[in-house]
Amino acid sequence: MGTFMTQIFVNDVPQELDPTPQTWGDLLETLDAKAARDGVFLSVARFDGVDEPAFREPTVTGRDLRGVGRVDVETADGPVLLKTCLLDAVQPLRDAATNARSLAEFYRRHDLTRGHEGLVGLAAELRSLAMLLGALSGPLGIDLSAAAGDGASVDQHVVDLGTALDALIASQSSEDWVTVADILEYDLEPAIRRSAAVLTRVAESLPSRANAER
Repeated sequence: MGTFMTQIFVNDVPQELDPTPQTWGDLLETLDAKAARDGVFLSVARFDGVDEPAFREPTVTGRDLRGVGRVDVETADGPVLLKTCLLDAVQPLRDAATNARSLAEFYRRHDLTRGHEGLVGLAAELRSLAMLLGALSGPLGIDLSAAAGDGASVDQHVVDLGTALDALIASQSSEDWVTVADILEYDLEPAIRRSAAVLTRVAESLPSRANAER
């Protein structure tokens, strides 16, 4: 019985990898490193012709490739596309910050159903934010220290965000809804706005399409 081999294509060019990675996470790490050397980054991933928008999510990176016949990835020229992606991410973050304040009011009024439902969407935004910051400082190799802008490093912002989330989960578990509301309004809301400001400053430091084409 022959060994199953996943075909791997980057911008429709077949890739020979030895050994072939067994999981998508292993392959992603290899392709990210190659893209970084070429000055580009991965923008699209498809498994057997099906787009996977969340290809950096932990739920996807553990995928076993032995059942996948073909993996296609596409790369994009870094600075211009990244600028657009970052600017597109800023407004949803500002909306998430406003939402955090609204959720605080729900919990103060003991409107727990609306509060719990709203937290699901907020958690998804925060997961996306963590992934984006990780991609910026990781495979994209962007120095975020200058973008913090308030004397604290971006790593510290991420730590503060994680600390607030841990406190939120603990307060939920103990059904301390007043503390949940306080964390949403006084910790998470400003932390999300700081993150939006960081992304804005990073985007503003990147060239626009007109500048890139000169």
